[in-house]
Amino acid sequence: MPLHLNTLFSSGARIWVWHATETELELKKFIKEEDFFNISKIYTHPLRRIQKIITRLLIEELGAGQIIDLEYSGSGKPAARNFPGHISISHTKQFVGLLYHPLYSCGLDLEEVDARVLKIAPKFLNEVEKTWIRSENNLEDTALIWSIKESLFKNIGGGGILFKEQLEVEEPLRTSLTSGDGLAVYKKLNQVKTFKYHYEYLEAVLLVHTIAIETIH
Repeated sequence: MPLHLNTLFSSGARIWVWHATETELELKKFIKEEDFFNISKIYTHPLRRIQKIITRLLIEELGAGQIIDLEYSGSGKPAARNFPGHISISHTKQFVGLLYHPLYSCGLDLEEVDARVLKIAPKFLNEVEKTWIRSENNLEDTALIWSIKESLFKNIGGGGILFKEQLEVEEPLRTSLTSGDGLAVYKKLNQVKTFKYHYEYLEAVLLVHTIAIETIH
């Protein structure tokens, strides 16, 4: 059971990250037969089934023995139906993560940093963000902005958000070579909503989480 990360942050958020090294059959013994049957019926791709099984196991970590049911909004944002607080889920091919905050809306994104993000950068980078991207770390900083905006998209709930025009990421305070913190905002009409973000690298995976902190009219 390779739980790669189980961390409580100063923001009050807790994150669990699972390194998916098991086969589907190895994971099957950790969940109820009924849950495995339902997952197998809905998801035909083996990788998606593994991700869903691990998500189920991480939800059990959150509940510490309490049975928690997931439900999804029309935009696909997950929520714990019978458990207080807010959650967000993300996954790559090798990692599955769960973010929980007891009070504030939150968003989680796991990204494998890839040069392909530079090709789509003109679609999500704005002029403010371009000013703090370091030339010697162009790929890493661009990927960070993308991941923060993906996390914000999940936090807000998705649907009609313009990454370039409405989401703005401030330069992080880099607390180490592999981690940092900062602020980001969502601007829509006359409303500005502020979020805290934290990022860190887990092996080759970038982890970003955002917490909503205030709304100004």
